[in-house]
Amino acid sequence: MRRLLATVVLTAAILGGGASGDAAAASAAGAGPSAGGAIEIAGQRQMVFDWSRQACAPVEGPDLPVRAFRDRGGQVQVLLSHHENYRLIGPTLSRLRVDCRPVLSSVEDSDPRAYGDRRWIASVFTRDGKTVWALIHEEFQGNRHPGRCPSGSYYRCWYNAVTLARSDDGGRSYRQAPSPRRLIAAPPFRYRPGIGPSGVFTPSNFVRGPGGASYVLVRIRDLDGRRGACLLRTAMVSEPNSWRAWDGHGFGGRFRDPYLTPERRRAPCAPVGRGRIAEMTESLTFNTALRRYLLVGVAPPGPLSVGRKSTGIYYSTSTDLIHWAPRRLLLPVVTRSGYRCGGPTPIAYPSVVDPRSSSRIFASSGGGPFLYFTQFRYRHCRQTENRDLMRVRLRISP
Repeated sequence: MRRLLATVVLTAAILGGGASGDAAAASAAGAGPSAGGAIEIAGQRQMVFDWSRQACAPVEGPDLPVRAFRDRGGQVQVLLSHHENYRLIGPTLSRLRVDCRPVLSSVEDSDPRAYGDRRWIASVFTRDGKTVWALIHEEFQGNRHPGRCPSGSYYRCWYNAVTLARSDDGGRSYRQAPSPRRLIAAPPFRYRPGIGPSGVFTPSNFVRGPGGASYVLVRIRDLDGRRGACLLRTAMVSEPNSWRAWDGHGFGGRFRDPYLTPERRRAPCAPVGRGRIAEMTESLTFNTALRRYLLVGVAPPGPLSVGRKSTGIYYSTSTDLIHWAPRRLLLPVVTRSGYRCGGPTPIAYPSVVDPRSSSRIFASSGGGPFLYFTQFRYRHCRQTENRDLMRVRLRISP
C-alpha cells in the first residue's frame, strides 16, 4: 500500500451534481451547470501520528476521520477521536505535538436512554476558537453491560446516537449537558439487543450551506434495513432541538427521543444521493477549485459507481448537498472486514483537510488539500491498537 499511495496518479473528471429544484442553493454553492474538474494523488504519503512512538495511551489514535480547527491563540488542533479523545496541537498542520491529556472521556453509562456510554468527537464547530461545539458519535455498547446483550456481541448490540458537547476553554476539555438536553439525533426506536448496528452514526464535517445555516451528513440504519446518508441542518449549533433533517421535500424531519415519544421504525429523513454515495459521511468540504461540495468516504462499488469495481475511497460532488454525482473511485483500499493475513493492511476514515483553508474549522478545501486516513497495523495477522494517522497530498483542478 505504501508503494501504491506513492505512485498512483488517478485522474477523474468530476460530474456535476444532479438537477436541483433549489436555485438559491446552487447559487450559494457558486457552481455553473457545466463545472467539472480532476482529482489526483500528487505525492508520497506522510506520517502525521505514529502510534508506536507517540501514543500516551493504548486508545490514543484515530478511530474516526480527523477533524481540525484553529483556536483563538492561532494554534491548530487536530482531534484523535476514540472513546477516549485526544488532540494534536501546534502552529500548523505540519508542526503538531501530542497532548497526553484526554479532552473528552467516556462516561460508560449502562442505561441506553442516557445516551452516555462511549463517546467519540466526530465534528467540531467554532466561530472564535474559544467556545467549541462538538457533535458526538455516541455508542451504547450493550455487550459491555451485564444483562444488556445475551449474545455478548459488540456488533449485534451496538445502538448509536448523535449528541452535543461544548468546550469553553478553546478545546482543552469538553462537557455535555445532562440527557436528554444533549440529544441531537437518536434512533426512532429504543435499544434492542441482537439487531446489529442501528441508529444514527458518524457526523461529517460542518459546512455552511444555503441560507447561511450549518449542515452535516449523518449515517442511518433503521429497523427495516434502510441505510444511507441523511442531511441535517441548523441555524443554531448550540441548540440540540434546532436540528432538522431533509425529508425528501424540505427540512421538516425532526429526530425525537424514543424513550420520551412513541417509537417508529424509520428515522425522520430521506437519505440523499441514493445509489450514488452509499453511506459516505466521512469528509465534507466546500471545494473552491471545483466550486462544489466535495464528499469523500469509504464505500463498496455499486451499479452507479464510476471506476474499477472495488471497495475503496470514493468521492462525489454536489451543488446543493442534496443531489450528488455518482461516486468515483479515488483509491482502492482493503477494509478491516476484507483483510487477509499477509495482505495489505486496512485503511479507513478518510478526511480532506486543506492547510490553506480560510475556514477556522477547515470547512473549505482548495486545489492542494491533504487526504488524511487511518492506517491499521496488524501483528501475527491480528488487529492491534496500533493505528497511525497518515496523509497524502491531492491535486484538484477545475
